[in-house]
Amino acid sequence: MHSVYWIRAKVVEGNHLGRTLGFPTANLELLKNNPFLLAHGVYAVKVESEQIVYKGMANAGIRPTIDGKKLTVEVNLFDFSGDLYGKSLVVYFFHRIRDEKKFDNLDQLVAQIHLDKQEALRLLS
Repeated sequence: MHSVYWIRAKVVEGNHLGRTLGFPTANLELLKNNPFLLAHGVYAVKVESEQIVYKGMANAGIRPTIDGKKLTVEVNLFDFSGDLYGKSLVVYFFHRIRDEKKFDNLDQLVAQIHLDKQEALRLLS
């Protein structure tokens, strides 16, 4: 795989908001000695877990719509169901879809996530 950037990180417990919005995410543990070097935003990604590669999208940033304060990287894997907690993932960042943005409400955020998913699928096909 030839991506612009990749990280390996362990999946940690999040606030489960993605699941309630219809887009469950794997929240990645960011280590101080391994900084995240890409700009905040939404990315089309491929994710390797236990030797299987999934298409997906990732958000890197502070999640301004929910008043986040610290950098998080969370990944939504397309066509995946299961438990990833505690597992190590390799996330390959292929395309930047858009900047991170604060939405007025969660309905606007969900509508944008649907568009982001369509764009990620197009870019990764």
